[in-house]
Amino acid sequence: MAQVMRLFPCIVFCVSVCANVAAAPAPSEAMPQHILDACDERASPFGHYDRAIAHAADDLIAMGVFSEEEFHGVKIGFCGLRAAGGPVATISCARDIILLDSGYAARDQELVRNATLAHEMKHYLQHGEQKSKFGANYCSNDQYVTDKMWMEEEADAFSDDVGELFFTGRGVEIRNECPVAVSVYLEAERPITASDTAPEFTHVGPRSTLALPAFAASKFVSFYAQTTLSDGEKQIWGGPSMPDRRFIDGKAYGLKRTSLSNASRSSGPFQLSLSCQSEHDQPAN
Repeated sequence: MAQVMRLFPCIVFCVSVCANVAAAPAPSEAMPQHILDACDERASPFGHYDRAIAHAADDLIAMGVFSEEEFHGVKIGFCGLRAAGGPVATISCARDIILLDSGYAARDQELVRNATLAHEMKHYLQHGEQKSKFGANYCSNDQYVTDKMWMEEEADAFSDDVGELFFTGRGVEIRNECPVAVSVYLEAERPITASDTAPEFTHVGPRSTLALPAFAASKFVSFYAQTTLSDGEKQIWGGPSMPDRRFIDGKAYGLKRTSLSNASRSSGPFQLSLSCQSEHDQPAN
C-alpha cells in the first residue's frame, strides 16, 4: 500500500506524569508502513472511540476548544507508535485519521492526552483549510510539504495553550445587556475549585460585565438570574418549573442549564450573556 503522507512528529504540552514525551521521536514516515496501516484500520469514528479517547474528546468539547461536529469527520485510535520507534502521535492528512501512542491510554495521562489530541485536531483543521484552498490532492503535492513547518509550529503553540487551560480552567464572565441590574447565581458543571460557601447571588450592574472569581473546565452551567424591578415587571431566567433547585437565603430557585460561549479556542473566559426583552415580550428562559 502506498505511503500515506503524515505530519512531522508532534511536540506537545507535557506534564510531570509523562516525562517520556520530552524525548524527540522519529517521524512517522520512518515507521514500517504496515504498522501505520494496521493502526489506521483499527481507528474508530466519533461515537465509537476508545473510552480514554472519548473522554479526551469530551473534555475538549466541554472546554470549548472544539465542537462535537468537528470530531465527526475524524477517526481516532491508539497505536504502539513509540514502541515502533515513532512519534507520540500522528495524523494522516489524506485519511483524516489520528493515532495516539498506546501509552496515552493510561488513566494518569489525562492532561497530556487532552493536549496531544488538541494538537492533532489542530492539524485536522489546518488540513481541511488547505484542502479547500489547494484542492483534494493537497496531501500528496509539494505545497503540503512546504506547509508542514508552519503547521507544526502553530499546533505546538495551540496545544501548549490548551494544556494550560486544563490546569487553570477558563474564567467565567457575566455580561448584563439589560438597562437594569441583574442578580445571578451560577454553578459550573466542572468547577476547577469547589466552593465551601453557601449559595449566594452575584449582582451585575446595568450594561456591564463582571468576572466571577470561579474558574471552570466546562462550558455547561446551571444558573438563575433576575433583574431588579423595572416598570413593575421582573425579567427572570430560570424559575419554579426548573427541576434543579437551590436554596438561597431560605428561598428555592429553579436553575436553568445552558452552554456558555467563548471567544477563543485556546484562551479567554466563558461568557454568560443576559439580554432583557421589551415589556411586550415573554421573559427569557
